[in-house]
Amino acid sequence: MRMKRIRFLTIAVACLAGYVTAQAQDDFNPPSPVEPGAPTIYSRIVLLRNIDEAGSVSGAGRYAVGSTVNVYAYVNTGYTFLRWTDTRGNELSALTSFSFVNTENTDTLIANYAFTPGSPSEPNEPSTTLYYRLGLRATQGCSVSGAGRYLAGKSVYVSAYVESGYSFLGWTNLKGETVSNSTSFNYTVPVDGDTLTANCVFNPSSPAEPNDPILKHNVTATCSDGGYYSGNTGRFLEGSTYTLTAYANTGYEFAGWYLNGELYTNLRSFSYTVGKENLNFYAKFIFNPSSPGEPNMPALSLYSYYLPTVVGKPGDTVRYAINLVNTDVVKDLNIRLTFPAGVVVEPTDYTLSEKATGYDITICEATDTISIIEEGAKLWDFTMIGGTIEPATQALLTFNVYLPDTIDTGHRHQVKINQISMTMADGTAVTARTRNGLLGVFKLGDANGDDKVNIMDVVGAVSLMNGSEDEGLIPEVTNTNGDDNINIMDVVGIIEIMNNNDTENEENE
Repeated sequence: MRMKRIRFLTIAVACLAGYVTAQAQDDFNPPSPVEPGAPTIYSRIVLLRNIDEAGSVSGAGRYAVGSTVNVYAYVNTGYTFLRWTDTRGNELSALTSFSFVNTENTDTLIANYAFTPGSPSEPNEPSTTLYYRLGLRATQGCSVSGAGRYLAGKSVYVSAYVESGYSFLGWTNLKGETVSNSTSFNYTVPVDGDTLTANCVFNPSSPAEPNDPILKHNVTATCSDGGYYSGNTGRFLEGSTYTLTAYANTGYEFAGWYLNGELYTNLRSFSYTVGKENLNFYAKFIFNPSSPGEPNMPALSLYSYYLPTVVGKPGDTVRYAINLVNTDVVKDLNIRLTFPAGVVVEPTDYTLSEKATGYDITICEATDTISIIEEGAKLWDFTMIGGTIEPATQALLTFNVYLPDTIDTGHRHQVKINQISMTMADGTAVTARTRNGLLGVFKLGDANGDDKVNIMDVVGAVSLMNGSEDEGLIPEVTNTNGDDNINIMDVVGIIEIMNNNDTENEENE
């Protein structure tokens, strides 16, 4: 059976090769052969785009030194082509297509686009609101509620619950200043947030009294960022019953009450009875702003952050970018992204836009897992402090992402913008529109993205060779020999992968 299959595929390749040759014969115009004995020197031309969604480019590949190279940039609706540049920012041409003579040191070429929607009056899309963290701490003898991420200027109700035998001293902020002497009060969240500490002191009414009876147990409650709770906590007698209620802040969803790390109830409000052990309840909230997961490109505004769609195969290291459209100056910012399970962000090899100067940049994995919905996903913080970003349409920060061999293939994984904190030149906080991105991971040779490599991928490769713009086809993994051109050799490469898969299956049987 395997010999018949190989034979059939060989015939198919021959037929496809003939078909491609017939289709392209009108354009066949090979360069003159070099003089006998003179070695041919080649160099590779790489083409990039500053905004992946803005259009497509063609002309990349391996060319002989001295030959003429023609490159083309195609523009999608809502975008404008600006210029071709090299990696140093030197302008090469303002035309979408131009020709040049290849040299041994020909640089990578970048097609630069700008986002220019044709209808600025279209409704704005939902935006991700800027939240600042209000942290709450408590000394021994009391517990607190009201922590979360809030808009600057929002009045937040915070409470301290004091245990029997303790006295409340007051609330202090990060600077050590007393902000209230009441156990519960409304606190106005400042720009950049704050952390408040509820201070208690041990103060039994009669030091000579014996210890509490063993029939009393501690009941505590805490909550994640994104909400607060109300109810009774402290030290209570066995058999007594009390109620706890959770409240979610704007932009968050209540995800359940947990007891000793396990889900206790999905009800916001519930009653509990004190048993024979201490109880520690935890209210979990998930950050979930009211915006669709994959909206269209946001309408042009002062600030728009968006993530690209990038495709690779297991084992690849791909370049990913945080893109920014800003029509005013940006100062300090922090962006939190969620990457799918298995993806590894490499924090050291990054490229900053030439419009962004003077920054101290920190890229690190976040320990806060509240916003994670997909199991195994990771949160990463990208912090830029002390610099200035001039108005532009730009790939603000570009970095490496590794796709391990163990990652799921055959689909596109979402990369999500969880939160953006940003200030203008005058130090005021502002909001920004956002759009999430994707990381597509497909097997080498899987031209149609169905997570299999078979004869349909051969057909797909031929379609791409003939200029097909079918969005269901995946050029990045169809180009099996890595020369940036899809041709008959890639068809042969797909068939070789099919044959190798057949051999492995037979050996496994």
